[in-house]
Amino acid sequence: MGQSMSQPITMTSAEEQATALLAGRIKAARLRRNLSQEAVAERAGITRKTYADLEAGKPTVSLSVLVKTMAILGYLDRIGGLLETDPIGKDVAVGIGRKRAGSRHGLGDF
Repeated sequence: MGQSMSQPITMTSAEEQATALLAGRIKAARLRRNLSQEAVAERAGITRKTYADLEAGKPTVSLSVLVKTMAILGYLDRIGGLLETDPIGKDVAVGIGRKRAGSRHGLGDF
């Protein structure tokens, strides 16, 4: 089996709007704290360009950059509440888990 290349992420307009909203809120939180992009990037251990990409809502920015930025801005405690309730799966016990269907090669279907 050959190596697979990363595919560009295709987002719906609703997903793009949600990303833009989050990116805008991150930028506003930074500005309210009177921090430059450079200062946040330095504290996060990333380049200013990577941080600018986060504020621009680019889908190539890693989840770890988002989490680190939220910690720097004082919002780390809010992450736990994002999916705290799940109306679709509310009747499914978390401890039970779900078995993945195996593929022909014995690997989970991701």
